[in-house]
Amino acid sequence: MRWLAALALAVAVWGEPGSRACAPCHREIFEAQRRSGMARSSGRVGDGFEKFDAALFRGPGARYRVAPSYEVDYGKGTFRMEYFVGSGAVGRSYAGFVDGFLFQSPASYFSSRGAWGLSPGYGTKPFVDVARPVESACLQCHASGARVVAATQNAYADPPFVEGGVSCERCHGAGEAHVARTGPIVNPAKLPAARRDSVCLQCHLTGAARVARAGRGPETFRAGDLLSDHLLVFVGGRGGERAATDHAEQLARSRCAQASGEKMWCGTCHDAHAGTTRQAACLDCHQPHANGGSDCAGCHMPKGRSREGEHVVYTDHTIARRPGTAAALKELRPFAGMAPTEREWALAEPAKRVAVLEKLAAGPAADAAVLVQLAQLYDGRGKGGTLYERVLGLQPDHATAMANLGIYRMQEGRGREALALWAKAFAKNPGMLAVGLNLAMGQMQAGDKLGAAATLRRVLRFHPDSAQARDLFAKLL
Repeated sequence: MRWLAALALAVAVWGEPGSRACAPCHREIFEAQRRSGMARSSGRVGDGFEKFDAALFRGPGARYRVAPSYEVDYGKGTFRMEYFVGSGAVGRSYAGFVDGFLFQSPASYFSSRGAWGLSPGYGTKPFVDVARPVESACLQCHASGARVVAATQNAYADPPFVEGGVSCERCHGAGEAHVARTGPIVNPAKLPAARRDSVCLQCHLTGAARVARAGRGPETFRAGDLLSDHLLVFVGGRGGERAATDHAEQLARSRCAQASGEKMWCGTCHDAHAGTTRQAACLDCHQPHANGGSDCAGCHMPKGRSREGEHVVYTDHTIARRPGTAAALKELRPFAGMAPTEREWALAEPAKRVAVLEKLAAGPAADAAVLVQLAQLYDGRGKGGTLYERVLGLQPDHATAMANLGIYRMQEGRGREALALWAKAFAKNPGMLAVGLNLAMGQMQAGDKLGAAATLRRVLRFHPDSAQARDLFAKLL
């Protein structure tokens, strides 16, 4: 598990001048890119994109209504949507702040239907969920310069990013020196193939598992780097499921990409600036069918439903002669060209590599990700406590370690320490329902009714459908 640095670090790392600095010299490209889906992949709500004449829908446990003010009414409360995430080609999801924490909205807008509905993944729960955190990986691909304000899962400044959408510098590197005419700028098309492709892979290679290198991660990657120096991506092991952002994995498996050596890449077919596709790209190598048209992708790259759920689709980039016939990869393996160490392998499939995690944890350079993963495997035997202590020695604000160590402390009869750990963890991550409930029950047992009431009010603010929280609150009255 990877935890981000403080705001001062985040802003210092993202010390670029921004996309508008490119406009004076690259006006045509700037204007085209500003209209593209990537540039519009996030921003503040209220740009007139959505319609509200189909804004009433039902979901498990509630009836939802979305107002033109971007308020989602779910009966027991409301959720205020402040930022959108998604270009709108398929639809948009939304996020809003609650007490400084950024959460996903249960309502999304689906362009194909021109209507509102439950966000992907929300229909599987029989209750209202308004405490799903916006994780850094989401903003890493949909926005530029996440403004993290604390070492927590989803605490951000407002606005939560420096620039909405994918900025020029996400693909071309820091432009400060270039704007000052004292240094070059990165042109992905002129990079060696692996570094060129890494620019696109940072967001278009989901994989079955993504494991950050120790002390690094997707937020440390900059155009011109090798993505594998920052994180490892493992593919396969998922059956036939496909994600909407599996483009690179599928393309690597295509005969077209394999036959081209390193010549074929995303830019062969896509103009990233304009957000358009060069339909004639296939004709560079292939003669058209006698009875075929110019739309090669229509037959050989059909769209299908992704694992993200209803209304979310992917474009099949395997470019198969007969789409849908490619066999799924059953075993996990690193993406082409990536060389994981035993650490990354162990974090990718921990249940299979417990002995490796134990060896790494026994070494002097054990990092928090290794220790937390091993501790969670040990929890079933009640032996994870010491490992969580070591995690907190490395990262004192690690909410998961605090939450789980609190359970051990309570079992050991050290209730005061357990409550202190849970209080701090719940303050850092109010989306952790079990932690809030444990804290409230512990406070009740200690006779702190006022503290328990305050905790339960906060639990119900983030988890309005928690029957257990309501029952506990009723016992206080």
